[in-house]
Amino acid sequence: MKISNLLIITYFFIVNLGLMFLLYPTLILDTVENGHWLVVLLHGISYILIIGLFLYGISKLKKPNILEHLPKNRWLVSIVVFIPLSLFLIGTVITAVRTYAEFTTVLFLNQTPILYVMILFIVTATYIGLGSMESIFRTAFLIMATSGFVIVIIFLLSFYNAKWYYIFPMKVDNIDFLLDIPFITGFLILSPTFLFLAFLPKKNKYNFKIIFWSSWFLIPIIFISAYSPMSVFGYEVARNFTFPYIEMLASVDVEWSIFETLTSLFGLSLLIYATLFLGMLLHILRMMYQSIFQVSNLHASIALVVIVIGITFVANMISTWDQVQSHILWLVPFRFYSIISLLIFIFWIGRRQKHEI
Repeated sequence: MKISNLLIITYFFIVNLGLMFLLYPTLILDTVENGHWLVVLLHGISYILIIGLFLYGISKLKKPNILEHLPKNRWLVSIVVFIPLSLFLIGTVITAVRTYAEFTTVLFLNQTPILYVMILFIVTATYIGLGSMESIFRTAFLIMATSGFVIVIIFLLSFYNAKWYYIFPMKVDNIDFLLDIPFITGFLILSPTFLFLAFLPKKNKYNFKIIFWSSWFLIPIIFISAYSPMSVFGYEVARNFTFPYIEMLASVDVEWSIFETLTSLFGLSLLIYATLFLGMLLHILRMMYQSIFQVSNLHASIALVVIVIGITFVANMISTWDQVQSHILWLVPFRFYSIISLLIFIFWIGRRQKHEI
């Protein structure tokens, strides 16, 4: 496996961990009362299939960065594809910053004003976003190398206090949940994590098959994040937690840890992963701004700083956790549109290149 492929897989793995273990368990518990395995399986397979479509389309392009294929009349494509995508990314950053700030105040800094925590996140993520994509990948690899042992321990202890009778009954009563908001939101909650695949640097050659088959390892991780809180507390108790997986880890005491509990150790890793994820989204925003408006790198960087100031202002206006969840729901149409329009654009580029040969 070439180092470029390994770096991509590593980054992809850790940013998905950050979202899965924080937000996904709550959405699963809100979807159905029993038979959660079907919901998780539908989400996991659908997610892998969308990634497969992305990778298949990008593998047919001469250059993996779709911004290199903008037509001369770039404004039409920008209005139809990239401006909605930019709004989706900005909305995702707003909700993510507020969510992780909430998590930080609950776990570590309960006496610190949430605005200061958000500023800490957004400043660090902006610094990362102003760098190159290669530097983000290398940073992710370094972080994974240092925190990988923690992740392995977490997986092993996820069911440490499990009472296995809580996962029953496993029978699915009906499929009405397919139209419920929690199911649709859970279906799309991980979508921002693979958008970077459409903006990869052109200087490296990538093995998209290896990246695709590696993504299948996410399905058992999704099952762990969804089922471990329920197997420890039971459905009725777990559904009342804001962060069910974190509460589950709090029930596990690791005496040899340099931290008081495994929760602190995992929470710190999660926050680092989240910062990398936010940095990548901001980096993609900067790339799109520079390509659409055809400006210099410095101009695009200044524009990103202005956008980040606006993001911080809006995120600070979200005062309660219920409002955070409402903003996540508002992003659902943007998620659908962004994914579909981006896929259509990628395959349109491939078709146009095929006819040019």
